[in-house]
Amino acid sequence: MKLRVMNSAIVSGGLSFISATALALPPSDTPDITIRIAGSTIQDNNFKKVLDDLCKSGTLDTYKDADAAGKGTYYKAFFCQIDSSKVPGLNLKDPKVLLLKRNRSGAITGIYPLLEPEKTINFMGINNSPGGEAQCTSAGSQSWTCRTDRPGDQFKTLPDMGVSDIDPQIFRDINYNPTIDGISFNQPTPASVAATLTVKNAGAVLQNTPVSKNLRDALQEAQVAQGKLDAQCLTDANLRETEACMPSLSKGLLTSLFAGRIGKWSDVKVEFGTTSKPLTDFNSGSFSTPLVHICRRNKGASTQAAINAYFLNTPCAATGSVPVEVSNPIAGPVVVTPTQVTVEENCLADFNDGTNNGTYNPNTAKAWAVGMLTTERNGNLALAYRYIKIDGAAPTVEEVAAGHYQYFSEAAYAWRRNAPAPTGDTLTLIQKIATDATTPSMFGQLNAAIAQPWGKGSFIAVAAQGYSVTHPFDPNNPVTAYTHAPTGSLDNCTYPQVAEGQTPNL
Repeated sequence: MKLRVMNSAIVSGGLSFISATALALPPSDTPDITIRIAGSTIQDNNFKKVLDDLCKSGTLDTYKDADAAGKGTYYKAFFCQIDSSKVPGLNLKDPKVLLLKRNRSGAITGIYPLLEPEKTINFMGINNSPGGEAQCTSAGSQSWTCRTDRPGDQFKTLPDMGVSDIDPQIFRDINYNPTIDGISFNQPTPASVAATLTVKNAGAVLQNTPVSKNLRDALQEAQVAQGKLDAQCLTDANLRETEACMPSLSKGLLTSLFAGRIGKWSDVKVEFGTTSKPLTDFNSGSFSTPLVHICRRNKGASTQAAINAYFLNTPCAATGSVPVEVSNPIAGPVVVTPTQVTVEENCLADFNDGTNNGTYNPNTAKAWAVGMLTTERNGNLALAYRYIKIDGAAPTVEEVAAGHYQYFSEAAYAWRRNAPAPTGDTLTLIQKIATDATTPSMFGQLNAAIAQPWGKGSFIAVAAQGYSVTHPFDPNNPVTAYTHAPTGSLDNCTYPQVAEGQTPNL
C-alpha cells in the first residue's frame, strides 16, 4: 500500500538533521519488506532487542502512536536497514525493513485474522499525510510519535504473524471476543488452530496479580502482625519494596476474588494468635469504600485468558468457574474492564489515589483493587500499584525454575501454513525474529534490563522449546524444566509439569 508522504522533521530540521542521522531511514522512505505483527504488548521488548542486533548500526527508528490513553502502546513500528549477513537465507541484500506492530485489543488481533484471512484489521501507517501535514513527528533521536485519529492514519491489512502470551487455541468460549475493529470473527477451535497455523512456543511470560498500593500496604501490616513479615518492612521505605517484604495472597483467595465470591475486603479475616480482625482494620485510612474492586481485562487479552486458565480452570474444563464480569456497586465486587495494558495500570493506581486518569473511577473513590499484569511494568514504582507473591512465592525466574511460582503462561508466535501466508524473505525474517526473540540469552538480557526492586522476572525459556535445564540455575540464560507442554504440544490449560527428559530444581 503506497501512502502520500511528507517528513516534517526533515523539512523543519534541514541539513543539520540529515547529517546528524545520516543512516537513519525517514518515514517517507519506501521499505523493501514490510512485516505486520499483531498481538500482545510485552513482546515489543523482544522485537526491539532482536532488531538492535539485526539492523545496521544507526538505522533503527522507533514509532509509537500518539494516543493519549494508549501512551504509545496501541501501535508501534520499527524501521531499519537489515544486515543481511546476520540473516541466513535472505535473498535481498541489506533490505530496508518496516515492522508494524498492533497491540490494540489484545492477543486475538494476531489470531482471529490469521484464521479468517479475508477479514483485515487496522494497522498504523508511518508516512500518511492527510491535509498535507505529516503523520509522524520527531520525538527525539530516532524516535517518532504518529497520529492515528484521522482517516488514512490507519489502514486495513492482514497480519503476517500473531503473538500471544498464551496459546492461540485458548481464545474460545469465555475468552471469545467476536469483534475486532467492528468486524465479526468466528469462534476458533483447537482443531482449526492446529490445521491453519504454525505455532512456535515462545517461552514463558511471568504473570501476576498486582494490587493497588493501599492494599499492598494493608497486606504488609497484616502479615507483619501475623509474624510472616519483618516489622522493618513498615519502617524502611527501601526494604518495603524488596522481595523480603512482598506480601502474599493464596491461589485460593485470588481464585475466589476473580470468581466474584468476595464482595468486601472486610470479609477477609486476619488471624494471629487468638486474635481475628478484618483486613480493613489495617491501613484503615486508605480507602473510602470497603468493596472489593477488580481491574480485569477485556475478552481477547492474554492476561485475562491466563487468569481464567490458571485460577478458574476455564475454558479448560466443563467444571471451570466463570470470571466475574458484572459489577455490584452495592455489595461488591466492583468490576471494571480496561482494554489496554496502560489503562490497566491506571485503573489500579486510580483506585489508590482517588483519581480517574484511566476513566474507570468516575467517582474518584479510594478503594483496594486487584488486577492482572505481566511483570515487566512499573519498575520505577511511579504508579501506585505493586506486584505480590502468590502462595508465598515471588514472581521471579528463580522461583519459576524451582517450581515454587507457577503462574506463568507460555507464549506463542503464529503464522499461516497456507496462502495467504508469508513467503520468501518475509518468512525468513519472521522465522529469524521468532527464534532470536525467545532464546534463554535473550530472556536473560531482557530481564536484566527490566529492573524490579524485588528481583528478576518477566521471561524464562522452557525445556519444551528444546533448551536444556542447567544446574545450578543461571539467571543470565534462564531455563525451567516446568512447562505447559510436557509432552511437546502447547496447552496452557495443562498445569506446569517437568518436561520429558529434564531434571527440575528445588
